[in-house]
Amino acid sequence: MKPSTVWIATVLLALGVCGILDAAGIVDTSQTIAQWWPIAIVGWAVAAMIGERRITLGGVICAAIGITLLADAQSWASGAVVWSALAITLGLAILVDASLRRGDRRNGDASTTLGSSAS
Repeated sequence: MKPSTVWIATVLLALGVCGILDAAGIVDTSQTIAQWWPIAIVGWAVAAMIGERRITLGGVICAAIGITLLADAQSWASGAVVWSALAITLGLAILVDASLRRGDRRNGDASTTLGSSAS
């Protein structure tokens, strides 16, 4: 079973249990869920990358968005700082990914690089 599937199932089970406990009046989970729900996004992104056995740009972007939402929900910094840091992180991730892909093309077949002519 894929790690991302296990993660999603675990989150749904936890939400269901929290909902039942909340409805029964045993535990008030609404505040906890309101503050910590972005961890589900971060966990899903990490689980997806574990399933792929590599760090992917999409996984990094999802994890960064999840961490940003978590920082915003926890009031770790002002909203402007948090979202600006997200923009910087995503920009750097995209540039690193593009440079790694360019390096892969250089090591590959010469006909796959830009500007080369077919003989």
